[in-house]
Amino acid sequence: MGWGSLVLAGLLSILGLLCSWPAILLVGIVVLAMVGGSRVYVLRRPDLTIERDIQPSRVTKGLPAIAYLSMTNNRRTSMPSMVARQPYGNSTVRTVLPKLLGGQSGVRTYRLPTVRRGIFTIGPVELTRADPFGFARVAQSYTRPTDIWVYPRILPFASLSSGISQDLEGPTTDQAQDGSIAFHRLREYVQGDDLRMVHWKSFAKTGKLVIRQNVDTSLTQTLVLLDLDPRRYSAETFETAIDVAASVVSATSGTRSPVVLRMSNGREIANARSGDPQLILDELTSVEPDASRDLREDLLLLRNRPGATALVVVTGALDSGYLPLVGALRRKYLRLVVLAVSPSGAAPISYQGILGHIGTSADELCDYWNVSVAR
Repeated sequence: MGWGSLVLAGLLSILGLLCSWPAILLVGIVVLAMVGGSRVYVLRRPDLTIERDIQPSRVTKGLPAIAYLSMTNNRRTSMPSMVARQPYGNSTVRTVLPKLLGGQSGVRTYRLPTVRRGIFTIGPVELTRADPFGFARVAQSYTRPTDIWVYPRILPFASLSSGISQDLEGPTTDQAQDGSIAFHRLREYVQGDDLRMVHWKSFAKTGKLVIRQNVDTSLTQTLVLLDLDPRRYSAETFETAIDVAASVVSATSGTRSPVVLRMSNGREIANARSGDPQLILDELTSVEPDASRDLREDLLLLRNRPGATALVVVTGALDSGYLPLVGALRRKYLRLVVLAVSPSGAAPISYQGILGHIGTSADELCDYWNVSVAR
Protein backbone atom coordinates (compact mmCIF):
# COMPACT_ATOMS: atom_id res chain seq x y z
CA MET A 1 0.00 0.00 0.00
CA GLY A 2 2.86 2.36 0.77
CA TRP A 3 4.57 1.85 -2.58
CA GLY A 4 1.27 2.14 -4.44
CA SER A 5 0.40 5.36 -2.62
CA LEU A 6 3.87 6.76 -3.39
CA VAL A 7 3.39 6.11 -7.12
CA LEU A 8 -0.13 7.60 -6.98
CA ALA A 9 1.17 10.71 -5.19
CA GLY A 10 3.83 11.21 -7.86
CA LEU A 11 1.34 10.84 -10.71
CA LEU A 12 -1.13 13.26 -9.10
CA SER A 13 1.61 15.82 -8.48
CA ILE A 14 2.84 15.60 -12.10
CA LEU A 15 -0.73 15.81 -13.41
CA GLY A 16 -1.46 18.85 -11.21
CA LEU A 17 1.67 20.62 -12.46
CA LEU A 18 1.11 19.82 -16.13
CA CYS A 19 -2.57 20.76 -16.07
CA SER A 20 -2.17 23.68 -13.64
CA TRP A 21 -4.72 21.96 -11.42
CA PRO A 22 -4.01 23.09 -7.83
CA ALA A 23 -6.50 20.70 -6.18
CA ILE A 24 -4.92 17.60 -7.75
CA LEU A 25 -1.44 18.92 -6.97
CA LEU A 26 -2.46 19.46 -3.33
CA VAL A 27 -3.84 15.92 -3.05
CA GLY A 28 -0.60 14.51 -4.46
CA ILE A 29 1.51 16.55 -2.02
CA VAL A 30 -0.66 15.49 0.95
CA VAL A 31 -0.44 11.78 0.03
CA LEU A 32 3.31 12.14 -0.50
CA ALA A 33 3.64 13.76 2.95
CA MET A 34 1.61 10.97 4.57
CA VAL A 35 3.79 8.26 3.00
CA GLY A 36 6.96 10.07 4.06
CA GLY A 37 5.62 10.55 7.57
CA SER A 38 4.72 6.85 7.82
CA ARG A 39 8.31 5.86 7.02
CA VAL A 40 9.61 8.19 9.72
CA TYR A 41 7.05 6.74 12.15
CA VAL A 42 8.22 3.13 11.71
CA LEU A 43 11.92 4.03 11.87
CA ARG A 44 11.61 4.26 15.65
CA ARG A 45 11.95 0.57 16.24
CA PRO A 46 11.73 -0.96 19.71
CA ASP A 47 15.03 -1.88 21.34
CA LEU A 48 14.15 -5.14 23.07
CA THR A 49 15.89 -8.21 24.42
CA ILE A 50 13.62 -11.25 24.07
CA GLU A 51 14.31 -14.81 25.19
CA ARG A 52 11.96 -17.73 24.65
CA ASP A 53 11.66 -20.99 26.55
CA ILE A 54 9.32 -23.87 25.68
CA GLN A 55 8.18 -26.17 28.50
CA PRO A 56 8.07 -29.05 27.91
CA SER A 57 9.83 -29.51 24.58
CA ARG A 58 8.28 -32.99 24.32
CA VAL A 59 4.58 -33.21 25.14
CA THR A 60 1.80 -35.73 24.70
CA LYS A 61 -0.87 -34.74 22.20
CA GLY A 62 -3.60 -32.69 23.85
CA LEU A 63 -1.57 -31.76 26.94
CA PRO A 64 -0.38 -28.16 27.45
CA ALA A 65 2.94 -26.86 26.16
CA ILE A 66 3.74 -23.36 27.42
CA ALA A 67 5.94 -20.74 25.75
CA TYR A 68 7.63 -18.22 28.06
CA LEU A 69 8.74 -14.90 26.54
CA SER A 70 11.10 -12.87 28.76
CA MET A 71 11.35 -9.26 27.54
CA THR A 72 13.44 -6.27 28.53
CA ASN A 73 12.96 -2.73 27.14
CA ASN A 74 16.47 -1.37 26.63
CA ARG A 75 15.29 2.20 25.88
CA ARG A 76 14.63 4.94 28.38
CA THR A 77 11.27 5.64 26.80
CA SER A 78 8.26 3.36 27.08
CA MET A 79 7.37 0.72 24.51
CA PRO A 80 3.72 0.42 23.48
CA SER A 81 1.84 -2.87 23.49
CA MET A 82 2.68 -4.90 20.38
CA VAL A 83 1.58 -8.11 18.67
CA ALA A 84 4.22 -10.86 18.37
CA ARG A 85 3.97 -13.48 15.61
CA GLN A 86 5.68 -16.87 15.57
CA PRO A 87 5.51 -19.37 12.72
CA TYR A 88 4.36 -22.74 14.10
CA GLY A 89 4.58 -25.50 11.54
CA ASN A 90 2.24 -24.39 8.75
CA SER A 91 0.35 -21.94 10.97
CA THR A 92 1.11 -18.82 12.99
CA VAL A 93 0.80 -18.17 16.72
CA ARG A 94 0.05 -14.60 17.78
CA THR A 95 0.31 -13.08 21.25
CA VAL A 96 0.08 -9.54 22.61
CA LEU A 97 3.14 -8.20 24.41
CA PRO A 98 2.44 -5.82 27.30
CA LYS A 99 3.46 -2.18 27.41
CA LEU A 100 6.90 -1.76 28.97
CA LEU A 101 8.32 1.38 30.55
CA GLY A 102 11.92 2.40 29.96
CA GLY A 103 14.25 -0.28 31.36
CA GLN A 104 11.33 -2.44 32.47
CA SER A 105 11.21 -6.23 32.06
CA GLY A 106 8.24 -8.54 31.73
CA VAL A 107 7.16 -12.08 30.99
CA ARG A 108 4.38 -13.25 28.70
CA THR A 109 3.17 -16.87 28.72
CA TYR A 110 0.85 -18.56 26.25
CA ARG A 111 -0.12 -22.07 25.19
CA LEU A 112 1.08 -23.64 21.98
CA PRO A 113 -1.32 -25.79 19.93
CA THR A 114 -0.73 -29.49 20.60
CA VAL A 115 -3.80 -31.01 18.96
CA ARG A 116 -1.79 -32.71 16.19
CA ARG A 117 1.02 -35.26 16.42
CA GLY A 118 4.32 -34.31 14.84
CA ILE A 119 7.59 -32.41 15.10
CA PHE A 120 6.90 -28.70 14.69
CA THR A 121 9.41 -25.90 14.22
CA ILE A 122 8.57 -22.71 16.10
CA GLY A 123 10.10 -19.84 14.14
CA PRO A 124 11.64 -16.62 15.52
CA VAL A 125 9.47 -14.15 17.40
CA GLU A 126 8.53 -11.38 14.95
CA LEU A 127 7.45 -7.93 16.09
CA THR A 128 5.75 -5.76 13.47
CA ARG A 129 5.45 -2.00 13.73
CA ALA A 130 3.12 -0.19 11.29
CA ASP A 131 1.83 3.38 10.92
CA PRO A 132 -1.87 4.08 11.61
CA PHE A 133 -2.68 4.34 7.88
CA GLY A 134 -0.93 1.13 6.87
CA PHE A 135 1.49 2.78 4.44
CA ALA A 136 4.67 1.36 6.01
CA ARG A 137 5.54 -1.63 8.14
CA VAL A 138 8.75 -3.00 9.57
CA ALA A 139 9.35 -6.40 11.18
CA GLN A 140 12.07 -7.45 13.63
CA SER A 141 12.97 -11.04 14.52
CA TYR A 142 14.08 -12.30 17.92
CA THR A 143 15.15 -15.72 19.24
CA ARG A 144 16.13 -18.78 17.23
CA PRO A 145 13.87 -21.47 15.78
CA THR A 146 12.91 -24.19 18.27
CA ASP A 147 11.48 -27.66 17.71
CA ILE A 148 8.64 -29.08 19.78
CA TRP A 149 7.77 -32.79 19.71
CA VAL A 150 4.07 -33.58 20.09
CA TYR A 151 3.86 -37.26 21.02
CA PRO A 152 0.88 -39.49 20.21
CA ARG A 153 -1.92 -39.61 22.75
CA ILE A 154 -1.16 -42.01 25.60
CA LEU A 155 -4.24 -43.83 26.88
CA PRO A 156 -4.44 -45.63 30.26
CA PHE A 157 -3.58 -49.12 28.97
CA ALA A 158 -2.85 -51.47 31.86
CA SER A 159 0.51 -53.21 31.96
CA LEU A 160 0.71 -56.87 31.03
CA SER A 161 0.87 -59.34 33.87
CA SER A 162 4.02 -61.26 34.74
CA GLY A 163 5.66 -63.29 32.02
CA ILE A 164 6.27 -66.35 34.23
CA SER A 165 4.94 -69.53 32.61
CA GLN A 166 4.58 -72.99 34.04
CA ASP A 167 7.67 -74.01 32.07
CA LEU A 168 10.37 -71.89 33.67
CA GLU A 169 12.77 -72.82 30.88
CA GLY A 170 10.86 -70.90 28.21
CA PRO A 171 10.26 -68.83 26.32
CA THR A 172 13.47 -66.80 26.52
CA THR A 173 15.01 -64.14 24.28
CA ASP A 174 18.30 -62.29 23.95
CA GLN A 175 16.49 -59.16 25.13
CA ALA A 176 15.55 -60.72 28.47
CA GLN A 177 17.35 -59.44 31.56
CA ASP A 178 20.03 -61.63 33.11
CA GLY A 179 18.82 -63.62 36.08
CA SER A 180 18.73 -67.05 37.63
CA ILE A 181 15.30 -68.35 36.69
CA ALA A 182 15.58 -69.90 33.21
CA PHE A 183 18.39 -71.24 31.07
CA HIS A 184 18.70 -69.32 27.81
CA ARG A 185 21.88 -70.43 26.02
CA LEU A 186 25.59 -71.14 26.24
CA ARG A 187 27.84 -68.29 25.17
CA GLU A 188 31.55 -67.55 25.08
CA TYR A 189 33.22 -66.41 28.28
CA VAL A 190 33.79 -62.66 28.61
CA GLN A 191 36.22 -61.21 31.13
CA GLY A 192 34.30 -60.36 34.28
CA ASP A 193 31.75 -63.19 34.00
CA ASP A 194 30.99 -65.19 37.13
CA LEU A 195 33.21 -68.29 37.08
CA ARG A 196 30.49 -70.21 38.91
CA MET A 197 28.47 -70.11 35.67
CA VAL A 198 31.20 -71.79 33.56
CA HIS A 199 29.85 -74.90 31.79
CA TRP A 200 32.68 -77.30 32.56
CA LYS A 201 31.36 -80.18 30.46
CA SER A 202 31.60 -78.03 27.34
CA PHE A 203 35.06 -76.86 28.40
CA ALA A 204 36.17 -80.48 28.73
CA LYS A 205 34.96 -81.27 25.20
CA THR A 206 36.06 -78.14 23.31
CA GLY A 207 38.75 -76.56 25.46
CA LYS A 208 36.91 -73.22 25.30
CA LEU A 209 35.36 -71.45 28.24
CA VAL A 210 31.62 -71.03 27.82
CA ILE A 211 29.10 -69.54 30.21
CA ARG A 212 25.64 -70.80 31.07
CA GLN A 213 23.44 -67.71 30.53
CA ASN A 214 20.30 -67.65 32.62
CA VAL A 215 17.63 -64.99 32.18
CA ASP A 216 14.71 -63.68 34.16
CA THR A 217 11.42 -64.71 32.54
CA SER A 218 9.31 -62.92 35.16
CA LEU A 219 9.35 -59.72 33.09
CA THR A 220 7.18 -59.31 30.04
CA GLN A 221 9.04 -58.98 26.77
CA THR A 222 6.76 -57.37 24.22
CA LEU A 223 7.00 -56.96 20.46
CA VAL A 224 4.61 -54.36 19.01
CA LEU A 225 4.08 -54.81 15.27
CA LEU A 226 2.57 -51.71 13.62
CA ASP A 227 0.98 -51.81 10.18
CA LEU A 228 1.74 -48.65 8.14
CA ASP A 229 -0.06 -49.64 4.94
CA PRO A 230 -2.16 -46.58 3.91
CA ARG A 231 -4.69 -48.88 2.20
CA ARG A 232 -5.90 -49.96 5.63
CA TYR A 233 -6.41 -46.48 7.04
CA SER A 234 -8.08 -43.16 6.66
CA ALA A 235 -6.23 -40.11 7.98
CA GLU A 236 -8.19 -40.35 11.24
CA THR A 237 -7.83 -44.09 11.81
CA PHE A 238 -4.08 -43.93 11.12
CA GLU A 239 -3.68 -41.44 13.97
CA THR A 240 -5.80 -43.70 16.18
CA ALA A 241 -3.54 -46.66 15.40
CA ILE A 242 -0.46 -44.61 16.28
CA ASP A 243 -2.09 -43.65 19.61
CA VAL A 244 -2.85 -47.31 20.35
CA ALA A 245 0.70 -48.45 19.54
CA ALA A 246 2.20 -45.67 21.66
CA SER A 247 -0.11 -46.54 24.56
CA VAL A 248 0.89 -50.23 24.46
CA VAL A 249 4.59 -49.27 24.40
CA SER A 250 4.15 -46.84 27.28
CA ALA A 251 2.15 -49.31 29.40
CA THR A 252 4.65 -52.12 28.90
CA SER A 253 7.67 -49.89 29.47
CA GLY A 254 6.13 -48.75 32.74
CA THR A 255 6.93 -52.18 34.17
CA ARG A 256 10.62 -51.72 33.20
CA SER A 257 10.23 -54.50 30.66
CA PRO A 258 11.96 -54.80 27.27
CA VAL A 259 9.81 -53.49 24.41
CA VAL A 260 10.50 -53.56 20.67
CA LEU A 261 8.50 -51.65 18.08
CA ARG A 262 8.62 -53.09 14.57
CA MET A 263 6.85 -51.36 11.70
CA SER A 264 5.75 -52.82 8.40
CA ASN A 265 8.35 -50.72 6.56
CA GLY A 266 11.04 -52.89 8.20
CA ARG A 267 12.23 -50.34 10.74
CA GLU A 268 12.70 -51.64 14.30
CA ILE A 269 13.37 -49.71 17.52
CA ALA A 270 13.89 -51.04 21.05
CA ASN A 271 13.72 -49.05 24.26
CA ALA A 272 17.33 -48.24 25.13
CA ARG A 273 16.77 -48.81 28.85
CA SER A 274 14.00 -50.82 30.42
CA GLY A 275 11.23 -48.46 31.46
CA ASP A 276 12.26 -45.66 29.06
CA PRO A 277 10.07 -45.58 25.93
CA GLN A 278 11.40 -42.22 24.63
CA LEU A 279 13.23 -43.64 21.60
CA ILE A 280 10.11 -45.46 20.46
CA LEU A 281 7.83 -42.49 21.12
CA ASP A 282 10.21 -40.25 19.17
CA GLU A 283 9.88 -42.61 16.22
CA LEU A 284 6.09 -42.72 16.47
CA THR A 285 5.95 -38.93 16.57
CA SER A 286 7.22 -38.56 13.02
CA VAL A 287 6.04 -41.80 11.38
CA GLU A 288 3.89 -41.56 8.24
CA PRO A 289 1.94 -44.14 6.20
CA ASP A 290 4.21 -46.34 4.10
CA ALA A 291 3.08 -48.74 1.38
CA SER A 292 6.56 -50.08 0.57
CA ARG A 293 5.95 -53.42 2.32
CA ASP A 294 3.08 -55.63 3.43
CA LEU A 295 2.59 -56.77 7.01
CA ARG A 296 2.64 -60.40 5.84
CA GLU A 297 6.39 -60.15 5.24
CA ASP A 298 7.01 -59.25 8.88
CA LEU A 299 4.74 -61.99 10.19
CA LEU A 300 6.63 -64.54 8.11
CA LEU A 301 10.00 -63.19 9.27
CA LEU A 302 8.98 -63.57 12.93
CA ARG A 303 8.84 -67.36 12.48
CA ASN A 304 12.64 -67.41 12.31
CA ARG A 305 13.27 -64.99 15.19
CA PRO A 306 13.44 -65.59 18.94
CA GLY A 307 10.07 -65.32 20.65
CA ALA A 308 8.95 -63.16 23.56
CA THR A 309 6.15 -62.93 26.08
CA ALA A 310 3.68 -61.00 23.93
CA LEU A 311 3.14 -60.04 20.30
CA VAL A 312 0.78 -57.11 19.77
CA VAL A 313 -0.27 -56.41 16.18
CA VAL A 314 -1.80 -52.96 15.55
CA THR A 315 -3.49 -52.49 12.17
CA GLY A 316 -6.34 -50.70 10.43
CA ALA A 317 -9.09 -52.37 8.41
CA LEU A 318 -8.35 -56.00 9.25
CA ASP A 319 -7.23 -58.36 6.52
CA SER A 320 -8.46 -61.81 7.63
CA GLY A 321 -5.46 -63.33 5.87
CA TYR A 322 -3.25 -61.96 8.66
CA LEU A 323 -4.87 -64.12 11.34
CA PRO A 324 -3.46 -67.53 10.27
CA LEU A 325 0.01 -65.95 10.06
CA VAL A 326 -0.36 -64.52 13.59
CA GLY A 327 -1.79 -67.78 14.89
CA ALA A 328 1.22 -69.69 13.53
CA LEU A 329 3.38 -67.86 16.09
CA ARG A 330 1.63 -69.43 19.11
CA ARG A 331 4.69 -71.45 20.10
CA LYS A 332 6.92 -68.38 20.21
CA TYR A 333 4.67 -65.99 22.16
CA LEU A 334 2.61 -66.56 25.29
CA ARG A 335 0.12 -63.91 24.17
CA LEU A 336 -0.97 -63.04 20.65
CA VAL A 337 -3.01 -59.83 20.49
CA VAL A 338 -4.48 -58.12 17.41
CA LEU A 339 -5.90 -54.59 17.75
CA ALA A 340 -7.58 -53.24 14.61
CA VAL A 341 -8.98 -49.76 14.00
CA SER A 342 -11.96 -49.52 11.67
CA PRO A 343 -14.74 -46.90 11.38
CA SER A 344 -17.17 -49.55 10.11
CA GLY A 345 -18.01 -50.82 13.59
CA ALA A 346 -16.76 -52.77 16.61
CA ALA A 347 -16.44 -56.55 16.58
CA PRO A 348 -14.44 -59.24 18.37
CA ILE A 349 -11.73 -61.12 16.47
CA SER A 350 -12.33 -64.86 16.62
CA TYR A 351 -9.33 -67.02 15.85
CA GLN A 352 -7.81 -69.82 17.87
CA GLY A 353 -5.05 -68.62 20.17
CA ILE A 354 -5.52 -64.90 19.40
CA LEU A 355 -6.98 -62.20 21.60
CA GLY A 356 -8.28 -59.47 19.35
CA HIS A 357 -10.80 -56.74 18.80
CA ILE A 358 -11.84 -54.37 16.02
CA GLY A 359 -12.57 -50.95 17.51
CA THR A 360 -13.80 -47.64 16.19
CA SER A 361 -11.75 -45.56 18.64
CA ALA A 362 -8.63 -45.75 20.77
CA ASP A 363 -10.75 -45.53 23.93
CA GLU A 364 -12.74 -48.61 22.89
CA LEU A 365 -9.55 -50.60 22.27
CA CYS A 366 -8.19 -49.40 25.61
CA ASP A 367 -11.27 -50.76 27.40
CA TYR A 368 -10.92 -54.09 25.61
CA TRP A 369 -7.21 -54.30 26.49
CA ASN A 370 -7.77 -53.61 30.17
CA VAL A 371 -10.61 -56.12 30.48
CA SER A 372 -9.53 -58.96 28.20
CA VAL A 373 -5.75 -58.74 27.67
CA ALA A 374 -4.08 -57.27 30.78
CA ARG A 375 -5.73 -59.54 33.29
